[in-house]
Amino acid sequence: MKKTGIVLILGLTQIFCDDYLNVQCSSGYEHCNMDDISKITFGSNGSEINFVLSSGTTSTKTIDDIVKMVFGTTAQGDVSLPVELVSFTAIRENTDVILTWETASEVENYGFEIERIHAGTKVWTKIGFVEGNGSVTTASEYSFTDSDISLLNNLKYRLKQIDLSGGFEYSPEVCVTRDDPQFPFEYRLHNNYPNPFYPTTTIRYEIMKEGLTRLIIYDLLGCELEVLVNEHQAAGGYEIKFNASDYGTGV
Repeated sequence: MKKTGIVLILGLTQIFCDDYLNVQCSSGYEHCNMDDISKITFGSNGSEINFVLSSGTTSTKTIDDIVKMVFGTTAQGDVSLPVELVSFTAIRENTDVILTWETASEVENYGFEIERIHAGTKVWTKIGFVEGNGSVTTASEYSFTDSDISLLNNLKYRLKQIDLSGGFEYSPEVCVTRDDPQFPFEYRLHNNYPNPFYPTTTIRYEIMKEGLTRLIIYDLLGCELEVLVNEHQAAGGYEIKFNASDYGTGV
């Protein structure tokens, strides 16, 4: 830790002409005017940094919680995060998942890495990158389409926002579920209910891709009895009633 302290002191002598010390923690940015800093020390165990102010108060930060410290002429602590994310959604459209998000403002935003994880696993995978808008004070909208989805698992997505200095923040996670009939991940025909029945029962099914759909009733001998559905349908979940009053019991 002695070597680390020497490096910090040399750095301070070179940048004391700057007005602010900006500290990026995992929770966001904080800043302090350089004129208010009396000294910076390390804790006895080497895991903490103490910012001693001229007012006599001390602000202590855990080293593991600090992403970076930047000296500059402007304060970056006036906003909680370099990028103010106001929305992040995932919508299933046929065999794709469309991610959309919006920012209210951005400070030195390099861009967003898009990460995905399958339910039941622990490893996030980078699946794409969308370039940011740098520094803007107006709202910005972004989108990314994931066309390489798994048909076997629920999926979660998150954004890794990266600034120009290499710092990063993770967004909240969004989930697309396999069991949501609005966004099915496979073709599925459910058991009819009630069963047994007479004379009517309900048949529920899901299709994962837009196209011609046919739902046909056969008897135990394989003979076609009735075509319930024969039309072009969008991806999604459906149900239809089958009235067997025209057929004898046991068919």
